[in-house]
Amino acid sequence: MKCGKKVVLFTLFAMNLVDQPAPEVSIEQGTLSGKISTDGSFFEYIGIPYASTNSTTRFKAPLPPPKWEGVYKAVDEMYQCPQHPVGLPIEVVGTEDCLKVNVYVPARAQGPLPVMVYIHGGAYVLGNGGKMVIGPDFLVKHNVILVSFNYRLGVLGFLCLHTEEAPGNAGLKDQVAALRWVKKNIAAFGGDPDNVTIFGTSAGAASVSLLVASESTDGLFKRAIMHSGSSLASWAISNDPISVASNILTLLGYDTKDPKEIYEIFSRLAVRDIVLATTHSPIPQLLTNYQLPLPCVEKHIPGVESVLTDLPYKLMTRNPKNISLMFSSTDKEGLFFINVDTKETLESKNKQTVFGDDLVFKTKDEENENDREIKKYYFNGAPISERNIMNLSDLYTHSYFEMPVIFEAEIMAKNIEAPVYSYYFTYSGGRNYVKSSTKYKNVEGACHGDDLFYTFQGTILPFRVNKDDQIIVDWLTKMLTNFAKYGDPSPKGEFPIKWLPHTKEQLNFLTIGDTLEMTSMRNPDIYHTWKRIYDKYRRSEAKL
Repeated sequence: MKCGKKVVLFTLFAMNLVDQPAPEVSIEQGTLSGKISTDGSFFEYIGIPYASTNSTTRFKAPLPPPKWEGVYKAVDEMYQCPQHPVGLPIEVVGTEDCLKVNVYVPARAQGPLPVMVYIHGGAYVLGNGGKMVIGPDFLVKHNVILVSFNYRLGVLGFLCLHTEEAPGNAGLKDQVAALRWVKKNIAAFGGDPDNVTIFGTSAGAASVSLLVASESTDGLFKRAIMHSGSSLASWAISNDPISVASNILTLLGYDTKDPKEIYEIFSRLAVRDIVLATTHSPIPQLLTNYQLPLPCVEKHIPGVESVLTDLPYKLMTRNPKNISLMFSSTDKEGLFFINVDTKETLESKNKQTVFGDDLVFKTKDEENENDREIKKYYFNGAPISERNIMNLSDLYTHSYFEMPVIFEAEIMAKNIEAPVYSYYFTYSGGRNYVKSSTKYKNVEGACHGDDLFYTFQGTILPFRVNKDDQIIVDWLTKMLTNFAKYGDPSPKGEFPIKWLPHTKEQLNFLTIGDTLEMTSMRNPDIYHTWKRIYDKYRRSEAKL
């Protein structure tokens, strides 16, 4: 009977917390209120405008955020930028005025608190800062403030015509605006504006890498974490963005390569039509067909602030930020990509080389010679087919993620004095959500994006964390928040193993699987092959 009363009392307590207002916060824009989390452990301030945009400023940097009278209720989770949600019957969701930020503050911690700002992934065409994936529960219990936000996607965020009307990188400029908002306002929430760590996954990690390389972000953050992404990856930036824009318009029945005409067409199209133009193919095929809007190196335009003034490799080797860095990749990244391959796409790969346009060969014969070397390693002379599709998964894992991530970590470790850490995520458990949604859910290891669900308590996985998975959640969130607090993921007494950073002479990796282990590079032979190719053929000039 007593137990029953306790359950009733706890239920009433939890119900009373739902949508209860969090303490009001005053910033330059005005006063805002949020709500208390269901368990009372943190405050949520959701959907705060950090900048603004509309159809008249399409493709440009965002405008300043609005101000308001009275109290702004920061409780609406429905904001997202226009996109086509994969796997859902809805065609297009989101609105152009989507530049909102979410702030999650531990209720009982004493400030000023370290701040972790997460940049979502989604190939620059999908995703948002909402709690479906980026649930704050796992991280805020370590007494850090978590910030997430939306930025413009697809053509709306990454149309790059090298003109004043569409200079490029509007989505990246949204990210910079969000970081400037955090720097200016986070102290009002109890955060430390001088201790900000940015982190992201996939395209979010490539964005972090670009922001680390960019001169426009100096002083906006102290540390950076990149999960499964680098600006050195072949998919991270577009080297011919005007052709990409032209190719997308071709899908809508237009035929022009003139930047002025391209701009005029896109500026008058409805958002729905712009978003739906590229929904006919999976993202890997859009990338291969040069129909995926991506960040670009910007042409200098008087009066227009640039985020990316040169190729990322040149920026990071010429004048790198001396800040603490962390890099990671999973051991089976490629499962996500072979899941959308078909017999036809596999056959087509035998007629193409494996290289992207981030490599420039002097002759076609030279390209073919290097292609044969790579394919011999992965396929031993056999044609690419369903029989050796796991070998193709390894190729995707290495070329899209593991190698560019290692290349960047190695460059930074040799060129800065701040510590640089790397880890492999290989754990296979109940929260490997991405892998479980593929045809390869029984393959051991971690798919691209699987580590997200051991970092965040997203509502997409509402069930309780099992005992084994909880150990991984605790390890991963402890090391990430330690890094955000101290620049060291394993300070004495704070982690089960001492995690060694890279040195200028030696690369060191932590493997996070069923156990924690310091290891050397997983795939040294193919690393040396890819490194030789990139050292010799890496693109050295942007097409402007």
